[in-house]
Amino acid sequence: MEKLIIVDDERSTRRGLRVCMDWAKYGIEVAGEAENGRKGLELAEALQPDIVLTDVRMPVMDGIEMTGRLRALLPEVKVVFVSGYDEVDYLKTAMKMDAVDYILKPVHLPELTEVVEKIVTLTHRERGRRDLLQRMSARLHESMPLLRERFFVQLIRGGESGGEHDGAALGRRAAFLELGLACEASYAVLLVSIDNSQAVFEAMPEREAELVSFAVCNICQEVLEAEQAGFVFEHRRGEYVLAVQLGERGGIESLVPLAERLKADLSGSLGRLAGGISLTIGIGGVASGLGQLHASYAMAYEAIAHKLYLGRNRVIAFDALGSERAVDFGGWHARIAELAALLKSADRSALQAQLSETFAALAAERTIGYKDSQRICLQLLLKISEFVAEFGFGTEALSRREAEAWARVAQLETLEDMQCELLGLLEAVCDAVERRKRTRSHEAVRSIVQIVESEYGGNLTIADIAAKVYLSQTYICLLFKQETGETINEYITRVRMHKAQELLRDTDLKLAEVCFAIGYAEPSYFSKQFRKWAGMNPREYRDTYREDRG
Repeated sequence: MEKLIIVDDERSTRRGLRVCMDWAKYGIEVAGEAENGRKGLELAEALQPDIVLTDVRMPVMDGIEMTGRLRALLPEVKVVFVSGYDEVDYLKTAMKMDAVDYILKPVHLPELTEVVEKIVTLTHRERGRRDLLQRMSARLHESMPLLRERFFVQLIRGGESGGEHDGAALGRRAAFLELGLACEASYAVLLVSIDNSQAVFEAMPEREAELVSFAVCNICQEVLEAEQAGFVFEHRRGEYVLAVQLGERGGIESLVPLAERLKADLSGSLGRLAGGISLTIGIGGVASGLGQLHASYAMAYEAIAHKLYLGRNRVIAFDALGSERAVDFGGWHARIAELAALLKSADRSALQAQLSETFAALAAERTIGYKDSQRICLQLLLKISEFVAEFGFGTEALSRREAEAWARVAQLETLEDMQCELLGLLEAVCDAVERRKRTRSHEAVRSIVQIVESEYGGNLTIADIAAKVYLSQTYICLLFKQETGETINEYITRVRMHKAQELLRDTDLKLAEVCFAIGYAEPSYFSKQFRKWAGMNPREYRDTYREDRG
């Protein structure tokens, strides 16, 4: 209920105002009365009313003076003046006191009712506004961590600049956010980056990924608070920023042990929480004030990028790095072309040597940035893919391995990892080339065998066979020897001798006819070859076979 006090020097007026209407109907309680302004002021101070219904002209202290003092005590109180017709000058002065309304004596109930309803409406409206402000203030307080994080994100992205006006605005924002940090102090950024974060988080359930990020932020905050002032937040998935306020004597050198301690604590906790995670920490340069924090962040980010050469899972300070420069891709294209030429031979050792030489040259440069290094790796990958497509080695397994390489190279952050990935793909390609060669060798030997078995009765030569299989004579001789352990001529002789034995056993053909049937032109040469093969001449073989059968 709203509390009302009535201040009037006439008792009858006070009583009349108390009983003339049903105050409770409007949610109002008449909490007290006073006969002059001084007592009214004392009563108001004791009861803290919401509404004061007061006469203008009273002894000791009039309503105007009382209202003036009351405003300092209760700024939100609603004041309604009651005045006689002969007090117009007083009333004019009273209305300057920001009263809600005034009522002329004698008081009429409809007029009083109208004023009360106006007060109730006004009170409800103000209460709603206060409630809204309270809710918004509560929400603002709940959102304070998010607002602080947004503030620092703007800082590292260069959204807050220096200058006198902006510096003052920066100070006001920092004070509002209750950061407890001096805007003009020196700062530096420690940037904590989970290595290969995209692949790491893609392999995790979302709950586990959120747990890892929460743990990293908490550990960073604990380590930072134990050593120096600052603020920690997650900038993007897998990247955590520590804005460190440096002491009066502190410089970048003071951040190295802090970074090492941070890395040790994080590695231990992440090892227990999600094994296999490693991280790299970059240290930026000194920023002269919060407004320049973006410069230190940029240096820390560049330091992280140099794990391309230095390797992951380490602390890297920006001061130790060189600047990037433009890349002349001409020389790299020549190296890539040399590797592409070696693919056709499937010479593993030569390919490995060429790949190692290429990456050693990349690592030696140290001024080629991550993106350009990645472009060179992707060009190498493209040459391998073109070779696979051109020569039709695209088996399901190799195609899958190739697709994995494309996906991984786009995510890998060090030259060592990129080289390892490309080397694995080259091994798979060499396996495919060797399988193809073995398959083709088998097919060629099979064709030679079929030709000999079907054409042994003619004047069959190696030149004839080579022409039929579309290969050189030298190659088929080497290939056949490697695959079978005997020469083509030895195989032709073996086939002819087996056929001669069959004809001698199962037919009554004359020896000359057997000779001609198996591809020999001279019976004497046939007999000589047969004796070498069987240890006896053809006639002796036939006689021996028939005696044994008889």
